[in-house]
Amino acid sequence: MDIVDALVGEHGVLGAECEDLEGLVALASSLAEVRAQTALLASGLQSHAQVEDELLFTALEPSLGASSPVLQGMRMMHEDIDRGLARAVQARDLAEIRDALLGVLDLTRQHFMGEEQVVFPLARDTLPLAIREHLGSQWADRRGIFRLAIGS
Repeated sequence: MDIVDALVGEHGVLGAECEDLEGLVALASSLAEVRAQTALLASGLQSHAQVEDELLFTALEPSLGASSPVLQGMRMMHEDIDRGLARAVQARDLAEIRDALLGVLDLTRQHFMGEEQVVFPLARDTLPLAIREHLGSQWADRRGIFRLAIGS
């Protein structure tokens, strides 16, 4: 599997989770409930960011450069999302967690859009399919996905 396809698929799942959490935040009456859902989202987003940083972005560095504004910008957004999630998890009341989460959800949407419009097309243009598929295999290994060889 092409790593770009895998990461786009994760965007779909994480995006739906963001939408659900946004609805929950608007209606929630319990800080504990929102905090628990935030922790789940944080786990997914942080795992996703780590895979992007370590596999895809690292693979793009030889052609774009380690100081590429595109890669630096995406990595900075990962850090900003992490800080916002930490702020949300540490919130002491519903108003504080709502504020932190709405910022994280907005930044996450912007980040996904940037990757889908800039980084992923760049990866398709820059990295040969064989490399993207090798990275996809590493992604699958990290996710515990077993691949079946068809026709063997």
